[in-house]
Amino acid sequence: MKITDNLHSPRIGVIGGMGNEAMVDLMLKMASLPMHSDYQFVAFGNSRLAYKPQEVMQQWLPTDIPELRKYDTAAYTLRLMQYLAVDQLGLACNSAHELFRRILPEIPVTFVDMIQQTATSLQGCQDTVLVMGVNSLIESKLYQTALTEQGIKATQPSVDNQAKIMEAIYNPNFGIKTAQITKQAEILLCEVICDEIATQGCSKVILGCTELPLALTASSCQRFKAQGILPENVEVIDASMALAQALVSIQGQTEPLTQPLTTYQGQHLDWVQPLAFRVSSLAEGIEIQQRIFDYTVDYLTARNQSLAGSYFHLPTLFFSASATDIEHKLHALDIDVYSGINALDEIITDKFVKYYADFE
Repeated sequence: MKITDNLHSPRIGVIGGMGNEAMVDLMLKMASLPMHSDYQFVAFGNSRLAYKPQEVMQQWLPTDIPELRKYDTAAYTLRLMQYLAVDQLGLACNSAHELFRRILPEIPVTFVDMIQQTATSLQGCQDTVLVMGVNSLIESKLYQTALTEQGIKATQPSVDNQAKIMEAIYNPNFGIKTAQITKQAEILLCEVICDEIATQGCSKVILGCTELPLALTASSCQRFKAQGILPENVEVIDASMALAQALVSIQGQTEPLTQPLTTYQGQHLDWVQPLAFRVSSLAEGIEIQQRIFDYTVDYLTARNQSLAGSYFHLPTLFFSASATDIEHKLHALDIDVYSGINALDEIITDKFVKYYADFE
């Protein structure tokens, strides 16, 4: 049954946090599309969905604590989005689709699958397509399977080149997850693409990790081609743009929760109340989140620490000011709601002190 009593415009939900930079990138792409103004939105950067820094690049069984924690946190995050009455939902992380697909059959919200959307957009492609992403995504074969189902030949980087991709994303000094785009990361990614095109003969590359389009933007790829560090004939396919276009092009549906939200708190739930902002537009939410990134780097640097991966980010939530029901629902969960970037400047230090106390 579709919700009809909320008196709201169609409402898009975005789940990020793995990391929040990718969520901002998706929001930017949505804001670039004229249809986005027809929708309300909720963007939840729940960094507790990410692996802890010491857990990254390790193999975990479904029964191991890191996986149990991620499962319970993902399930509760989805239920929160249902509670906030989103009609259609996108996930700003490719590799997390494997986990979320296990839970989504229980969640009566229209899910827009980034991987399926990207594969469908390439229907009829006769070229071999290179899939780039983190280890877990490549090993899961999510993109390879989706492309094969469309009759498209898919390939993946060599072991050595896959290690370069992981370095470009996770290196604590210059990796994309440090909330900066560095020359070192850009060069590593371009080297991988050049090498794979030369050895495998592919001409299309899917950026199958939402960190990758942060470094390989449409404009930067043109610049790299002009500089001769990317081949002229390569087509770089941004999966997050395919998701953005789909999210603002459909009308989904949802159902209200049948039980209190607290009912869905699993034993291994990793939860911190998000810093929530009521905003007038996607652009305002993006501005506030980017200011939070700057504050985060400055705060940690002053303490001789670094932003060691997505898990270190402060969880954030942004929603359309016209969605007054969301503000009431968040207050019912004891989540404070703020408005305007000036409010952020006043509260951020106190929020950091409390949040990073858990990391000491």
